[in-house]
Amino acid sequence: MASNTDLADVNEIYVAYLLAGRKWFDSAAKTQFARKSKAIGAQKAALQIERADVMVQEFLKWSKANNYSGRVKKIWWTARPGVLSRAVGREVDSRKNPTDILVQFTSGPAKGFLGLSAKSTSGSGDIGFKNPGIGTVEVALNLPLSNILTEAVDSIVKKFKLPPNTKARKDAIRKSPAVQAKTQEIGSTVLSKIRDAMFIKLKALNNKELRDYILTNWLDASNDLYPPYVKVTGMGTKSGSITAKVDDPLKNEKLTAILNEKIGLEKVGNESIGIKAGSKKIMKMRAKFESEKLASSVKFSGDPW
Repeated sequence: MASNTDLADVNEIYVAYLLAGRKWFDSAAKTQFARKSKAIGAQKAALQIERADVMVQEFLKWSKANNYSGRVKKIWWTARPGVLSRAVGREVDSRKNPTDILVQFTSGPAKGFLGLSAKSTSGSGDIGFKNPGIGTVEVALNLPLSNILTEAVDSIVKKFKLPPNTKARKDAIRKSPAVQAKTQEIGSTVLSKIRDAMFIKLKALNNKELRDYILTNWLDASNDLYPPYVKVTGMGTKSGSITAKVDDPLKNEKLTAILNEKIGLEKVGNESIGIKAGSKKIMKMRAKFESEKLASSVKFSGDPW
């Protein structure tokens, strides 16, 4: 079955293929492209390819306007562990650098290295841009959150006589609408409690601490970011209406607001925290289950607000 990851990978890899001069720069990437294109089907693959073409055009325009010149010297698809670090010759924390495709130009800043974070969407607005797991958030904030989930899971396993194994529990819940109605309700409460605990922790930070946390862990815009990258979003659903835009995480209105205004926090809905800088809405941090409530892991998403 095709997944959102398959769709994204087809788009990313074809972007890299185009930047490499329509040449296969990596045999493993070529194999993955063929496999994932088959998984999503010819029609969806064609759309991702069409978006990729426009994305590359906008990326090259931006790079030229920002002092990257000469030709594209080398391309890396960074989806595999350690690729980004090996490419630039220094340790890079991929959790804080969302580069999907690394390009090295023959001339330009940072030894010609420029990362591309690829996004592909049928809509025309901003899309989710960050998906840290609950463990990542716990470490960054020194805040235990998993115990909220563990206590709830232990409770429903005992109450509804569900399997302790995650997959078996998911199947059992989905086979019983009555049980699923209860686990959905309890799962929503778990997300709300996790959000509330995170909100209390963030409220206790001073403005500088909160700013640094957001820039480093959510916006990937810390001052020591290396290699530099831009987010390139391909948008649209049919030929003739495909567009793309380039966003620099270190040069945009949201970053300017965060650096110059007081940061505010606001609870939004059942499981989100809204972040403002002055009066400008920056983003939402949302807690969610990966799939079935109480039968899958909890992760977070950084969403537009």
